[in-house]
Amino acid sequence: MAEPHGSFENGTLTQKWLPALESLTRAAGEVVMRIYATDFAVQGKADASPVTLADQQAEAVILAGLRALTPDIPIVAEEAAAAGDVPALVAGGRFWLVDPLDGTREFVARNGEFTVNIALIDGGRPVLGVVLAPA
Repeated sequence: MAEPHGSFENGTLTQKWLPALESLTRAAGEVVMRIYATDFAVQGKADASPVTLADQQAEAVILAGLRALTPDIPIVAEEAAAAGDVPALVAGGRFWLVDPLDGTREFVARNGEFTVNIALIDGGRPVLGVVLAPA
């Protein structure tokens, strides 16, 4: 297993990564809201859940940002995983968990009850995360 990047107990990584995660989450939220203001199409995934361009484009923004910030940490992202793109993970290892538009049904219903979520999982537990309600 790779050596840890730092200690969450002393806040080193939180101080280092949190500002970047906040900016990244806000950028994804801006993409979501730009599409929310349009007459967007709704498609269905294999599990019959809805997916929109907002899900896909927000995830692309987040993936690019996380890969630039931490290229050695795998990313499990909802839309990529739904398409079969799931990275190999080391048991107990560290990975990013991304839901670019949690509440797609609410997004489609235009009720404003949806979020952008990014979390860092380490040793099977969340150690850092950002949730944005952009509406």
